[in-house]
Amino acid sequence: MYSLLHCHFESALRAIALVRSRKVSHLETVVASPFYDRVSPADRLYLLWNTVQGLTDGEDLFTEEVFRSVVRRFLDEMTASHVEHVDLRIGPIMRRWAWMRSAADGLDVFRDELAQHDGLSVSFLAGVDLTRSQDRLDRIIDVLTTDGDVAGRLAGIDINLLPGDLPKFDRYLPALRALQGDGLKINMHLGELFDNAVSRYLLDRLTPDRIGHGVLLLEDPSLVDLVREHGICLDMCPTSNTTLGVVNWHRTSPARRALELGIPVSINTDDPMLFNTDLDRELRLSGLNDTELDQVVAYGRKHRYDAM
Repeated sequence: MYSLLHCHFESALRAIALVRSRKVSHLETVVASPFYDRVSPADRLYLLWNTVQGLTDGEDLFTEEVFRSVVRRFLDEMTASHVEHVDLRIGPIMRRWAWMRSAADGLDVFRDELAQHDGLSVSFLAGVDLTRSQDRLDRIIDVLTTDGDVAGRLAGIDINLLPGDLPKFDRYLPALRALQGDGLKINMHLGELFDNAVSRYLLDRLTPDRIGHGVLLLEDPSLVDLVREHGICLDMCPTSNTTLGVVNWHRTSPARRALELGIPVSINTDDPMLFNTDLDRELRLSGLNDTELDQVVAYGRKHRYDAM
């Protein structure tokens, strides 16, 4: 049985796939467009999420019944892929699901549905997307620091940003350190959409428990030493990296390179709906042999977070 450590819940996109399934094919059109080929990995991700925004805007389907169906399907997918545990990134502010008083209502649904699935567990990571506006980020940090009903059910925080967001990172750094000091785990997306100078700046100020992706970090011996010294697990996502143009996993396996360097690795689906993937596909694309995959399974169990 497998532990999936880097997975976004994508509740709105999952709702569209459940109720308006034909609309999801628009994502394939974006990836196949000539413009997509010409832009950077960060711009490719922006294009995909802009498309998701267009798919979900104006839809009147974000009800409690649909949310429960989305959660049930997610848990069914875990069972089908032989996944026993997921560290799941969720939005701490569920703005599309108007019936929720707070994210705690969504977590209650997970608790109820998990009770029907023996042997499955989910830990929740609050997504802190520093590309968002300061007003939105202030609301998110406020929830994490003052709303005990939500924060008390979280295992950690999953941070993503772009180089232009470094001033916001510095602004919220004291709060992030305090939350880590209070016991919340910290994940950071590094070694993917920006160069290693930015990653070094971030790692000099905040030491994460795990790193999402991390493939580009392997090019810098000093960052390799830092990651290895702290025993930080790199949660790698082959299809996401390949689709965005970060690394072509059909040609090389950063996971094998990390294992050779003595760095813990897990293989993951990232945004499985966005990238039309599942765990079986990720494991095949990883290029790892059976012995290496056994190491990945063991690292997943060691580095996953406690469930609710």
